[in-house]
Amino acid sequence: MHMKLSLAAFVAITAAQAPPPPVLLTSTQSGVDPIVPTPFSGVETIEGAITYDGPPIPGFTGPGGNASVQSNLPAASYRAVLPSTNFDNLTGSTITGSITGTSVANGTGVTFTIDFTGFPNEAQYGPFVYHVHAMPVPADGNCTATLGHLDPTNRGELHPCEQNAPQTCQAGDLAGKHGNITSSSFMTTYTDMFLSTDPSSPYFFGDKSIVIHSMNTTRLTCANFEMVKGGSNGTISPSSSSGSGSSTVTPASSPATSQFEGTAARMWDNTPVVLSCVGIIAALFL
Repeated sequence: MHMKLSLAAFVAITAAQAPPPPVLLTSTQSGVDPIVPTPFSGVETIEGAITYDGPPIPGFTGPGGNASVQSNLPAASYRAVLPSTNFDNLTGSTITGSITGTSVANGTGVTFTIDFTGFPNEAQYGPFVYHVHAMPVPADGNCTATLGHLDPTNRGELHPCEQNAPQTCQAGDLAGKHGNITSSSFMTTYTDMFLSTDPSSPYFFGDKSIVIHSMNTTRLTCANFEMVKGGSNGTISPSSSSGSGSSTVTPASSPATSQFEGTAARMWDNTPVVLSCVGIIAALFL
């Protein structure tokens, strides 16, 4: 009996560590590939994101052209605190920390301060990328429901962002504009000129979310931005390690189907299949 349980556990663990299957996207899709080459055989996506970039095209922009520099911003700070339980346990480790965006004192641009830790083996799962996504994380913690990157110009992600030309990138592509994550801990501060603290701006990030992905774009963890009480230009009120609403979101055991067209189900959505396989294999040894 002990041998049977060990075999079943081994099968379950092996299956659970597999990434979600890719989905072939063969048509244009806003925010992903609004402009495609001819001919176009399609691109693989995982959870709605392209798994590997297409060829770089210097100066490439979407139908909306370059992103606009954000100025005359109201004094405000927004912080996203990662939850204590990751959305996808692909890597077997838990990424924690926070990202805070504060409007610059002169009203132009937003300074981001980032402190993330707990990244797994970079050679196996990285480099890791992170973005501001277009929708907030729902109460069940489903990172897939955050849809795609914040992209007011509809640039899409088929062609990689040029770090030396951030105005051509998706506004929410923080990794593309400022660099990927390549170590177990990630601490940095930089100013982004193309995100806003003005709720009336299409570049506003304060009611959206941050999502961290593995190399193949699997969504590992996510959290909502929330206004930091008492925060203003250059001054950020401290928050407890438990954070606010964004840090208490708990992944549901059976999350709702993704709202993002063309997405693949996250790996835990395959739990019934995994358990069925385990039952069949265990029965063979009865």
